Amino acid sequence: MNNKMNPGQGININPKIIKDAPLLLCDCGGALFTEKIMIKKISAIVSPTGNEELFPLNVLICDACGKIPKELNIGEVIPESYITKKS
Repeated sequence: MNNKMNPGQGININPKIIKDAPLLLCDCGGALFTEKIMIKKISAIVSPTGNEELFPLNVLICDACGKIPKELNIGEVIPESYITKKS
């Protein structure tokens, strides 16, 4: 069996670990997601370069409800209107 490195993590993940891990579910119950890119505009006032910058954020959108699971809003950088809320 060929174990692969998980990019960015530096640890070996084998198939048993993946099989036993719980699925990430959206608050709506959806388990399938589509990757999208959201772009934030960083003001020249706070930008380290002194220029306005565009910062891409890779996000996963729930295929069932079209929202981002709140569990994936690390650092709370995604606007609340795009995040799922429990009913």
